[in-house]
Amino acid sequence: ATMLRHPKITLERIEKFLSDTYFTDVNLYGRIYPLRDPKAVTLQVHHASGRVTHTEASKGQYADAKIGDSFGPSWSTHWFKVNITVPPSFKGQEVHFLWNSNSEAMIWRDGVPMQGLTGGTWVDKRVHYRLTPSSNGNETYSLMVEMACNGMFGVGKDGMINPPDPDRTFSLSQAEVAVFDKDAYALFIDLTTLYEMAKNLPEDSVRRGQALYTANQIVNAIDTSDGTPSFEAALKLARGPGGLGVHNGGGQHQVYAVGHCHIDVAWLWPYAETRRKTGRSWASQVLYMDEYRKYTFVQSQAQLYEWCHQDYPELFSKVQAKVKAGQFIPTGGTWVEMDGNLPSGESFIRQFLYGQRYFQKQFGALCKEFWLPDTFGYSGQLPQVVRHCGIECFVTQKLSWNNINKFPHSTFIWEGIDGSQILTHFPPANTYTAAANVKDVINCAENHKDKDRTNCSLLVYGHGDGGGGPSVEMIERLSRLGDVDGLPKVEMGTLVDYFDKVKMNRDDLYTWVGELYFELHRGTYTTQASTKKGNRKCELLLHDVEFLATLAHKIGACPYPRDEIDECWKLVLLNQFHDVLPGSSIGMVYKDALEYYEKVTATCERLIAELTSKMYGGSQAPDEDTLVVFNPTSWRRTEVVKLPHNAKHANATIGGNLTQASHDGSLLGVVSCEPMGAHTASYTETFQKVDAAASATHDKNGCVVLENKFVRAVIEANGTLTSLVHKQTGREAIAPGQAANRFVLYDDIPLFWDAWDVEVYSMEKTFPTGAGKVELVEAGPLRAAVRVVYESLTKVSRLEQVIYLDALSPRLDFVTTVDWHEAHKFLKVEFPTTIRSPTATYEIQFGHVSRPTHFNTSWDLARFEVCAQRWGDLSEHNFGVALLNDCKYGYQCHRNILRLSLLRSPKAPDAECDMGNHTFTYSLLVHEGSLQQGGVVREGYALNSPLRVITAPKGAAEKSVIMKNAFHIVPQFAGDDSVVIESVKLGEDNDGVIVRVYENKGGHARFSLASALPVRKAHSCNGLEQNQAALEWSADKKASGQVGISPFQVLTFKLEV
Repeated sequence: ATMLRHPKITLERIEKFLSDTYFTDVNLYGRIYPLRDPKAVTLQVHHASGRVTHTEASKGQYADAKIGDSFGPSWSTHWFKVNITVPPSFKGQEVHFLWNSNSEAMIWRDGVPMQGLTGGTWVDKRVHYRLTPSSNGNETYSLMVEMACNGMFGVGKDGMINPPDPDRTFSLSQAEVAVFDKDAYALFIDLTTLYEMAKNLPEDSVRRGQALYTANQIVNAIDTSDGTPSFEAALKLARGPGGLGVHNGGGQHQVYAVGHCHIDVAWLWPYAETRRKTGRSWASQVLYMDEYRKYTFVQSQAQLYEWCHQDYPELFSKVQAKVKAGQFIPTGGTWVEMDGNLPSGESFIRQFLYGQRYFQKQFGALCKEFWLPDTFGYSGQLPQVVRHCGIECFVTQKLSWNNINKFPHSTFIWEGIDGSQILTHFPPANTYTAAANVKDVINCAENHKDKDRTNCSLLVYGHGDGGGGPSVEMIERLSRLGDVDGLPKVEMGTLVDYFDKVKMNRDDLYTWVGELYFELHRGTYTTQASTKKGNRKCELLLHDVEFLATLAHKIGACPYPRDEIDECWKLVLLNQFHDVLPGSSIGMVYKDALEYYEKVTATCERLIAELTSKMYGGSQAPDEDTLVVFNPTSWRRTEVVKLPHNAKHANATIGGNLTQASHDGSLLGVVSCEPMGAHTASYTETFQKVDAAASATHDKNGCVVLENKFVRAVIEANGTLTSLVHKQTGREAIAPGQAANRFVLYDDIPLFWDAWDVEVYSMEKTFPTGAGKVELVEAGPLRAAVRVVYESLTKVSRLEQVIYLDALSPRLDFVTTVDWHEAHKFLKVEFPTTIRSPTATYEIQFGHVSRPTHFNTSWDLARFEVCAQRWGDLSEHNFGVALLNDCKYGYQCHRNILRLSLLRSPKAPDAECDMGNHTFTYSLLVHEGSLQQGGVVREGYALNSPLRVITAPKGAAEKSVIMKNAFHIVPQFAGDDSVVIESVKLGEDNDGVIVRVYENKGGHARFSLASALPVRKAHSCNGLEQNQAALEWSADKKASGQVGISPFQVLTFKLEV
């Protein structure tokens, strides 16, 4: 009969004919497995004590199990011995083993992981494993199934991103063998493709009408009541002129489809489960590559490869073989897919250094693309870092999630703050977990915002976040879509294929300059404060260890502790994953993360003590009258420091120089140290007397006045700051009649993503905070201080801080401790200033960026909360105020008010997020001139990297000369401090010394690199420490020739000593 015109009804008819839920007794889906036999499978189970190996599991005690049994609790592991006897009636047929434990699982065969399984009923279901393409009947198989009691997205209680339910159980609903009808499945894929064309193509298009008509004909052509239906006629219809057999013209959009398995290194599951997710996911993909020779799959994150190598060596060998065959393609170049805002610039480079070296060692090649699809914003310095590490192309897509403005490009040139450029693509299907269906392919063309410039795009497909990767169904669908009239052309290709095509039109592409700000997930600058503090402190400790270790090695004191340094760096880099450091994981993850930070801290502190001891006298007893002073920065410093002595010398004159007892009983003194060096200091010879003391007094209004030669600060009885005068200019920094250092509690209920988001409307609703009580605790002369106690900051939280002003710095330091017990509240501290400026400036990696202080446009409004490293600065001509921090990242500046984000209190996915005690320091710095002239950069370093002072071993003084001034910058013009030495380390491949510098003020400069070490020759190199050009070096001057550097440029040098 002729098809009647009822397209919506017809479309739903076809949908039901394909459904895995409705009418499966008579539809096409139900014919894919026409014969099943659960009795052919017998099961025994071992309840493992944890995530044990296959070898350990094989030795366990097993008991009978059956379909319908439940297993738990959450995160537990259960191993099954599966014995299969294929029924004789299955002879000559392809036979599959079907398993659904409604959880994740892995099939093992002969001790080798074969395929991952994902149970349940959702779209990521993967429950079949092919036993044989053609059964002989009666053959037997012995398998093992490792069942993990968690789903693909963990075990959230009553919702995916909710905190884990510790008592979940998972029921075994399927364990059987079945005959797989290849013709039925082929037709199922064909008909699904036609159905999706009919559903997604424009209603008035010819191809939509043809697809719908042909799909309906196919349904009419099949008699599913026949015990052995023939699909030949239906397949002919599907692949005929009304179906998939009509090809495109030459101008159609070209899609390069690459399989991918986005594996969050931790998120709604801990690191330990990710190791198994990697095995499950990759075993499946390697298996599919044997079947589909054109199938290509990209995988990032060197950490995952290392885990696979450690846990699944046989699988890793298969991966290596598939890499060699060109099907399994390492990409990204980084150790993990890190956060794009929070790590330091040096950490960014180390992500590539450790990642690329791993890929080179294991697979013989470096990655050619930077791959970071799921991070929460992208620093404006990333293009330079990427180029500095030898990569020119970048793939991401997260900005498609923006909740205010839509990013205007899909394929473009991204230019960093230094001018470096990388070719960038946002796959226009707007996902890195595409289903590889017709809709995704259509979106590649329709959503492409630059298709007038380049008529091709990437499609990144495969189940992800929790792993899995592409399914057989996805690969089969794409195999139908190579060249179908009305749809973009599809090729299973590689990232290289895509970018080679785009490069042909590179000159036609638009350029985006500066950061790629993500208009969502702004709360991740603040959430999980302890983790962020651990990251900052460990980055700085590793900086110090590497410098001291290099120095100790080069003077012959001891070998370079490379293995320990590498282990520490890998733990820090791991914790920088884009769901760990931002604060968006479950509580279990943060227990692991803090344990890693504690391990790194202990290792680094031990190494610093050992290295110092070996450099200055080995195991000799300590000399109570001699100190070792270490300066980790590249300029000379004179500072008030805390000494490793008790207060017995307090307020005593020693050699004409004054010391002071701190309120906590420690001893304060003044020391100096040359750049990037270490030297000894004694009480009698090297303490320096200050020319003007710091003081603390009460004024007539009951306020406390802290004063030194730079500033005068007035602190009210309630703890707020009402005046801060820069004495040289006479400028007042605090807005008249306003209270600064004021704690503000904001409502913090986002639309959905609790740990991730702070929304723009949060600024509209605040809650009162209690007043503080002030106590003067130090009156000088080296340092003045007051303690402020907020016994009831709120009904459930307490805050205490000590405000310090020392004699040698204009910086006002607020050392703060909070006992935090809120729910959906956001704590900030604010400073209303007298500054008027349309922009504020914030430190980022290796430089700084300016952002608006107004909400003129929606793009300005979207940046109501921004990310920074050590400081944010608000300046007008000739005067400014900077707000510095030692472990915070979230800032807000609207009009004249600078705010620092301190603590959040989301309840998902970690119900205890940030509850408890926190200690941190922020500082207010007023300065004359611009931030460049006012010393903001150096004060940021000084706050975060104070001079380190330790007790020296006896005899150390005679040896100190060889460590002084180990490295420093000699500017072309005296007083130019625009070049900073960021790091010093031993080279990876040889005994060379790596020195990395950057320009910090945003201008051109010339300089020489100087070193007290006997340098023989020098080269410039890239971030991977590959030599580039010879660098002139004068042995007489102990310095290089003049080197030019451009705004915010990073340069790396290799010195042979």
